[in-house]
Formats: sequence, C-alpha cells, structure tokens
Amino acid sequence: MRKWPGLFIIFLLSVPILMPVAAETVSYDVIVVRGDILVDYTVAQAYSQKEKIPILLTDPKNLSASTKRELMGFYDEGARNVLLIGGTTDAISEDIEIDIVSIGYTVTRIWDWDRSGTAARVSIDLWKYSKESVIINGGIEESYLIASKFAMKRGIPILITNENDLPDSTKEALLAINVKKVYVVGPRVSENIVKELSSLGITVERLGKDINISEVTALDDERFNLEIDIISLISGVAIGLVSLFLVFRFKKDESVPVFVLTEDERRLVQALKNGEDKQEKLPQATNFSRPKVTRLVMDLESKGIIFREKKGKTYKIKLDKPIKDTR
Repeated sequence: MRKWPGLFIIFLLSVPILMPVAAETVSYDVIVVRGDILVDYTVAQAYSQKEKIPILLTDPKNLSASTKRELMGFYDEGARNVLLIGGTTDAISEDIEIDIVSIGYTVTRIWDWDRSGTAARVSIDLWKYSKESVIINGGIEESYLIASKFAMKRGIPILITNENDLPDSTKEALLAINVKKVYVVGPRVSENIVKELSSLGITVERLGKDINISEVTALDDERFNLEIDIISLISGVAIGLVSLFLVFRFKKDESVPVFVLTEDERRLVQALKNGEDKQEKLPQATNFSRPKVTRLVMDLESKGIIFREKKGKTYKIKLDKPIKDTR
C-alpha cells in the first residue's frame, strides 16, 4: 500500500527525459538544419540573419561530405558551437550529431514533436522576447518563401499554424515572448485564427492573403507587396557580412573561400555563365526546383556573394565576389 509514492516519484523523474529540451543561452557559430524541406531552414533563417550566423544544410540521416568539410573549415576559423534545429527521428539523426561532435564542436539541439512545436521552441529559446512575429500556414511551402525576407528584415521569429486551428505550442510561444503584433503571411489561414489571435490581445495584420499559390515562383515577385524596405534590408545584409567575416577572421581578400559555400550553392554559382544569368533560367541550368533556386539565391545574396538586378519581370543574377578554391 505504501509503495506507490516511490513509484510515483520515479515516474515524475522519468518524464523530463521524454520531453523536448530547451536550449541554454549560448552564442552559436553555425546552425545546421535538414536540407530537403524548407520548414526548419526558414524558421532558422530569421535568427541566422539577426545574429549573423551561417546555416548549413544536411541530409536527415547522414552528414554529407561537403557539409562536413564546411564545418571543419568553420572550426579551423574559430567556430565551436553548433545549433541543430529539429529532432532525431525526422530532422537530424543522432549519427549526424555524433559526427559534428567528433569534429570538436559543442552541439545544442532545439526541437519539438512537430513543425509548429519546433518553430515555437526556436522562438522561445532564441528570441526570448519579440514584440512582433510572423505566422504562416505550415502546410503551404510557398508561404515560407514569402515570409522569409519579411521576417529577416524585421528581425522577428516565424511561427506556424494550421489553416483553421492555432496550435497550443504557437499560442505558448506568442505569450512567452510577449508578442503584441502578428503578421499573418500567405494564404489559407482562416479568420478563425485571426479571431483567436485577437482574443489573446494581439494586433493582426494580413499580408499576401489572396496569393495564387500556383503562381508563386520567387520572393522577387513584387505582386506580394510585403512593403520590404530594400535599403534597410541591404544595409542589414552588409553589416551582417562584415560581422561574419570578422567573427571567422577571413582575410581582407575580396574573394570568397569555396568552403563557405554548400554543394548546392557552388552548383548554382557555376551555372552563372560569365558570372551572370537570369534567375528564371537557373532552375533548368541547375536541375533545381524554382523554390530551391530562390532559397539559394537568398542565401548567396545575404552572404554578399551575388546581387540581383531587376530586368523586366525577372532578375539578373550577378556574381559579386570571385570564388577562391582553398583546398
């Protein structure tokens, strides 16, 4: 009869093992995310831009040779702390974590049981406080592309909702980081969500509500009218680039070491004929999807390696810095 309190205590002690672990306050040098889907990458990107931290992509199960090379390169330049976004089951395996630790890194992982939960944990653990947030429908991949630059420009987190129900994890994050205004970006977010957000005392502004998903090709389509201050964005990117180079003590040489590029980024750069080409031609030249090309262009532009010049309805992509093979 008196044995149950002991069993109950054992149960309580075992519960934290089964729960997602919050990240400690650490200064991260590199972020690693699953590279075959946009969700974790996009959620991490706003923080990456805010703190000027590079993001590397990996296969969910095995650390690719190119990503490992990049990690080793950053380690040689002084990087020591890696942040993984996503759990071990369907995002980044334990084997990958072991491989990264073997290089010499200290590894922290932020995750939860689903994509909305992981986005919430990223907001709570990394932002800790933000007056504003972006919310998107997590089932619409194009919404990630639309929301990404807006969140980066404002330096605010991206949270995820379903079409008709606001996840508990998202509500928790909104309250935990004290959000006062939410930008609902992209289509297929019902008025029920807007009403629920309003009931929490949060001001809601909708952007891109009526976008035709079949016509979404890239963030550079100005029909989305997200009112991005281009001058501020470029200034932020420039400051971030300088900070990144100082942190990793790159030489003042204008060329970019090849190891800072992912394998896909190298492929896209190589596809630029004579150092430039129209963005609309790059999917065929690289055999990448249009969303993937858009994401890569965003990354290379944020690193100051390429720049875009408006040409009619598309953009001309130009290589801004030579690539130096240091191997």
